[in-house]
Amino acid sequence: MNYVRDLRALIGHAPVNWVGVCALVLNAAGEVLLQRRTDTGGWGTLGGIAELGEALEDTLRRELWEEAKLTPLKADFLTVISGPQTYQKLPNGDEFYQVVAVYVVREWEGMPVPDGEEGTELHFFGLDHLPSPLGPVDGEALGLLQGGM
Repeated sequence: MNYVRDLRALIGHAPVNWVGVCALVLNAAGEVLLQRRTDTGGWGTLGGIAELGEALEDTLRRELWEEAKLTPLKADFLTVISGPQTYQKLPNGDEFYQVVAVYVVREWEGMPVPDGEEGTELHFFGLDHLPSPLGPVDGEALGLLQGGM
């Protein structure tokens, strides 16, 4: 089942609301794990869209495994990010707004390995040395992390 692909087959590139998760994966040095995205070529957080009927905590676990071969041991809910500032139009023409549950993951197992499909590279960045540009949700979530986590 691929909810995004199936829905896009029905509606084309029309704007939609996507519900999903953003994982702020931190290492022991307090650096955040980002991936170089294949859809935009830029850097972004790990995470993604919930499958139809999927609980967000399950989306978090699935996306971390799919994108980086990581298993979260503890994930702390931080916030929900939504609204007009989350709008994106991808190079393929897909348009969407995001409703994203942001989780901070400080405890995890595995060695980060990019999937080669959604991301080509994984790298830990210091919060004071983040790459640019970041997607709207990524930037907002990382700003919250910089501001006091």
